[in-house]
Amino acid sequence: MMSERQQAEILLNNIPQQNLHIVIALMRELTEYDDYIECALDEADYLAEHTTERMTHEEVFSDLRRTVHA
Repeated sequence: MMSERQQAEILLNNIPQQNLHIVIALMRELTEYDDYIECALDEADYLAEHTTERMTHEEVFSDLRRTVHA
């Protein structure tokens, strides 16, 4: 079984050179999105530990839907 790194190398090696800059830009955007998610999760953990406020599943995901579709 191939590692994720090996799979990524195969994919990158098969991308036409003229499209490589697009892939790199998308990877940067995904990294920024991952950073945003990590920050939001850290904030949620902190609030859960330091407040008594609780939200329902629907409240949490409706807020996320609004953020994603904004």
